[in-house]
Amino acid sequence: MYKIAVVGRGLIGSAAGRHLAESTDGIVVIGPDEPEARAGHDGVFASHYDEGRMTRHVDPTEAWSITAGQSIKRYRDLEARSGVSFYNPVGYLGLGYPGSTYNDRCAATGQTLGAEIYRLETAALCAAFPYLNVPDGVDGLVERGGAGYISPRRLVAAQNRLAEQAGAHMLRQPLRALRTRATGVALDLWDGTTVHSERALIATGAFTTVCGLSPVDLGLTVYGRTTVLVRTDGETAETLRDMPTMIDTLIGAYILPPIRYPDGKHYLKIGVGDRSDPSFTSLSDLQAWFASDGSHDNRIAFTERLKELIPALTHCATWHTDTCAVTHTQSGLPIIDHVDDRKIVVAVGGCGKGAKGSDEWGRIAAGLILDLPWSSAVDRGKLRAPT
Repeated sequence: MYKIAVVGRGLIGSAAGRHLAESTDGIVVIGPDEPEARAGHDGVFASHYDEGRMTRHVDPTEAWSITAGQSIKRYRDLEARSGVSFYNPVGYLGLGYPGSTYNDRCAATGQTLGAEIYRLETAALCAAFPYLNVPDGVDGLVERGGAGYISPRRLVAAQNRLAEQAGAHMLRQPLRALRTRATGVALDLWDGTTVHSERALIATGAFTTVCGLSPVDLGLTVYGRTTVLVRTDGETAETLRDMPTMIDTLIGAYILPPIRYPDGKHYLKIGVGDRSDPSFTSLSDLQAWFASDGSHDNRIAFTERLKELIPALTHCATWHTDTCAVTHTQSGLPIIDHVDDRKIVVAVGGCGKGAKGSDEWGRIAAGLILDLPWSSAVDRGKLRAPT
């Protein structure tokens, strides 16, 4: 019997597995590898199958700033010890359009936590980022000193490698069901085998509810998100060489600079999330979403916005969409809590921005299941499961 089973090898699960393995023995981490092809795949998916996620200290909500800051401090150590590079501190720019308070709220948390930030009025903004097309009245919030992007795919690989080096056992397949027993938890895998552990940590993101993996209703809502990627080559690539990550408050978009993908090409990416996105309550519908090209309407709207904001992209010929899923909680923060007689802890709900602080969320979850004293500046009460 294992001491603790971590179910889910995504960003939070892999982080929790690493923290646990480096703290104690008897750890097993359960979850499949990335499928070779999405089309025709009949298992579960994950949104970390990608090369770009924003990381920064500033955020409108302090808890997200705190956890991001703690995680950013550990990125270089994780890279050095794992031998896997995943972090690029290219900076961050928030575009504040008239009527938006987003930059003001982000600046407030940034100042509280000592982030390296400064503000730019329109003229200075256009001078600093000449490839942007913004009207008068738009201001910029710039963060240096740690902000940038991470490769979620490679961060997960680094966490898993370190967990294995520390003695964790990896079972590279999905969980079908789990059952509590007097002596612990029985975990039924998709190949028909069952493993046993004293406790289980469930970090299965968007698939938590549709696969019935939580013994209580967590009140999660799973949305499908479409992203648009444009390949940047030649003169356009040179123009955008020093581009930071960005938030565009005009349409609520995040924009990542050109990033090298596994095909060897560089792609700039935009994603927009709101409550008009499709939501999913069944496994088959969520599987179909991941295997699809996403929303055609989103592709048109996001493409038009990118060309308007960054005119150099009008010369790019190769555009495509991708899909992922975001898991929202009622509180707007992850749920990290006991849900079954202290045998099961859940750590779910990235709310569309869990990647940057995933190592800290995983550390918090690991400490909870180990019964360690609470050691985060984030209020424990804000992470409890709904009742």
